[in-house]
Amino acid sequence: MDFDKLAYPETIYIDGVDHKGKRDMSKGQLLIPYSNEPDLGIGDIIVQKSGKRKINLKVIDASFLEGGSLNVGTRHPHMLTLKVENTTAQTHILSNQPSIINIGSVSGEQVQVGNHNSQISNISLQTLVEHVAKNGDDEAKSTLKTLLQNSSVASLVGAGASALLGAL
Repeated sequence: MDFDKLAYPETIYIDGVDHKGKRDMSKGQLLIPYSNEPDLGIGDIIVQKSGKRKINLKVIDASFLEGGSLNVGTRHPHMLTLKVENTTAQTHILSNQPSIINIGSVSGEQVQVGNHNSQISNISLQTLVEHVAKNGDDEAKSTLKTLLQNSSVASLVGAGASALLGAL
């Protein structure tokens, strides 16, 4: 009976050589018993066979421990413990990390910085009329007069509507 298959069910390819291993996805850890030390370092990409597919794993950290397997579940005496990152899945995972934006100096009344923000600007009707009157934009004045003369708008604004019309 091959104990490696039970205790170390995953097939891992390191530099073209297949090894048996056990991967704990929640910890990002991979245990590989070995007899001959594999040529492996931080930043290397190794491959895990997963059904008919392959998963690329980037080595983040490595620990070679002589006699570390204690020959439990394997015939190999040594243990390689790897911290790995699944690079195959990275393109399918949404990033929730916030963008870092360094701002030296900002001036203005309405400034928005960040992702997925909304900006709401409230001004009074009087401020709007004053700006349009100063602006000299005849189309804006005409549109605003038409709005203020509307009976529904005039009933909402009340007696101030005639004063606002006079400002235009």
